[in-house]
Amino acid sequence: MEVKFLGGAREVGRSAIVVSYKDTRVLLDYGVMLNDHPEFPGHVEPRKIDAVLLTHAHLDHSGSIPMLYISGRKPRLYATRMTKDTADILLSDFIKLSGYYLPFGHEEMREALNRCTEIYYREPFTVKDLEIEFIDAGHIPGSAQILVKGDKTIAYTGDFTTIRSKMLDGADTSLGDVDALIIESTYALEEHPERTELERSFVEACKEVVENGGNVLVPAFSVGRAQEVLCILHAYGFKQPVWLDGMARKTLEKYLEDNRFIDNYHLLKKASKRIRIVTGKRGRRAALSEPGVIITPAGMLKGGPALFYANKIIEDPSSAIFLVSFQLPGTPGAQLLEERKLQVNGEEKTAKCRVEQFRFSGHAGKRQLHEYIRNLETARRIFAIHGEEQACQELATWTERETGAEATAPTPQQAFTI
Repeated sequence: MEVKFLGGAREVGRSAIVVSYKDTRVLLDYGVMLNDHPEFPGHVEPRKIDAVLLTHAHLDHSGSIPMLYISGRKPRLYATRMTKDTADILLSDFIKLSGYYLPFGHEEMREALNRCTEIYYREPFTVKDLEIEFIDAGHIPGSAQILVKGDKTIAYTGDFTTIRSKMLDGADTSLGDVDALIIESTYALEEHPERTELERSFVEACKEVVENGGNVLVPAFSVGRAQEVLCILHAYGFKQPVWLDGMARKTLEKYLEDNRFIDNYHLLKKASKRIRIVTGKRGRRAALSEPGVIITPAGMLKGGPALFYANKIIEDPSSAIFLVSFQLPGTPGAQLLEERKLQVNGEEKTAKCRVEQFRFSGHAGKRQLHEYIRNLETARRIFAIHGEEQACQELATWTERETGAEATAPTPQQAFTI
């Protein structure tokens, strides 16, 4: 079996891996790098690909897939139903915002999703010479790890976490005998804070601001994080108004339609009945008219309704902006944290409001990555990807030292035989 890394090697973004066995070739993810303009993974000829296996909907894993459906022979796409539905939301918005830079449009996106076979966890299927199995990754609802079985077995984690959140139980780690492992390295250099304490701190901070008459803006990713924040607030008895805006509303609808992918569906359902859905400009004015929490994309303040609210809140000392995820360097969210400044409508504003970061994550931290690798005792080849260069190299070095397995932080276009 051969593995070739077309993207996601020593970088976070444009994940893309080709696995070849006999006359069969499958593509694991095909994402984009979201900088000032989209950056794509290495080229692959669609006619030479038998299937595209999508771990989850986030654009760094899905954003280039419509390129494979422009013309000619088009491979079948495999994903969970929830991944298919949420990829529809994210890809549509991506095309709307970045269409000038893209070689595809809504027609190609629709063709890809129309050719999608919906897969559920632990239900093996075949693609010519390969047997494939999707296993719960715990990252966002519908996310999957992928087992690819030929004469050897390769496990690909995609984005995963074994940490239980208020919405998901965490990844299924019972993968059986695996010869090679392709593992994300996003947080290979960093331990995550204890989850329960982080949740309590977040809710207490929200209560403090709202009880003092302020608004809390929570910029959150529309797929996964926004809905998790709803669950956290409800679980800890937050009684004040909670508003939901932007694409997070549509994602919540999808989550409520299929309880198979939400481990704590009962909590999400109860939380959803208490929130207030923002519709239109009048709704946004209403959300700002009384103390409460407003949850909306974009999670790094790169766009979306969050910028509208930030413009109103940033100069109010009684209000707050609470960032609930990692902020990539160079993004508006990172600038706000580091410099307490934010560009809004071409004007730089200095924050007078409270600004804090709560590092919730759907990725495994350093300790979870180490435990996961140790758990796969049979894996003798490890590939550390989906992380900054230092993180990938550090995880590979630790793996060789602690387990004796042959570990590599591959570079783009590098290929290996298993």
